Amino acid sequence: MGNLVNEFNLESGQNVLLVNSREADSSDIVKKVESINNFVHPGGVVKVENVGRLSLGDHKPSSFDVIISDVVAPRTIQHDSDLFEVYLTYLKPQGRFIIQEAVKSLDSLTSILKLNGFRNISESKNIVVDDDEKSKLSDVLKSETFHLIQIEGQKPNYDVGSSAKINLPVSDNVAAVWKLDDTVDDDIIDADDLLDEEDLKKPDPASLKVCGTTGKRKACKNCSCGLADELEKEASAVKETPKSSCGSCYLGDAFRCASCPYLGMPPFKPGEKIQLSGIQLKADV
Repeated sequence: MGNLVNEFNLESGQNVLLVNSREADSSDIVKKVESINNFVHPGGVVKVENVGRLSLGDHKPSSFDVIISDVVAPRTIQHDSDLFEVYLTYLKPQGRFIIQEAVKSLDSLTSILKLNGFRNISESKNIVVDDDEKSKLSDVLKSETFHLIQIEGQKPNYDVGSSAKINLPVSDNVAAVWKLDDTVDDDIIDADDLLDEEDLKKPDPASLKVCGTTGKRKACKNCSCGLADELEKEASAVKETPKSSCGSCYLGDAFRCASCPYLGMPPFKPGEKIQLSGIQLKADV
């Protein structure tokens, strides 16, 4: 009993959760519960859970002062983040935990505890095991090299999901920057003073054209200044340059074919537009 007090530091009135592995012997569990009861009574309660059914229990959050995990041989529980999350939920603020575990690395368990939010994590203590338990632990870890250690820690002084108000210092000399009813007589620029008569004149539409202002007259895509329509009209007004089938009609009748529509007409310049009469366009019958 004296050794138990030194090991777990239990006090009268504390609520304790004892978590055991699936392989733990029931008679050893009963003995451990009786020993713990000697230190938490009167007023304290000891509850026992199998690690495989821990999440199925009806324990309320923040209901235990101490959680003692895997202290009954064989100590085969592998404490991971999911299990520590449950412990963090069940512990009261500033509640303690004591766990024993076979590990390959002394620092691995400490790192997991810190990542899960526990504080005041103690130095690990090596625990001597007999040959029978050592054989069972070797089968679980698939290794002959391991350490059975005990480590303790504490839940922070707040519940999971809790919040607290942060009192930030507030200065008395705060500028009323965002007040809508600010009556400070500031110099405000009159919007009418920003425009002169030249700015109010209606601009010439031609000066607003962007198309064709950088060299060759070409309308922009989706042109809205009118240049596209203007160029289209100019293109439709341009007629095709008359072309001669023989290429020598403009020289005169001496160089024209028998069926040339220009027969009887004087010579003309190459490319010159010649208006033919209706009679000349009719075929001979």
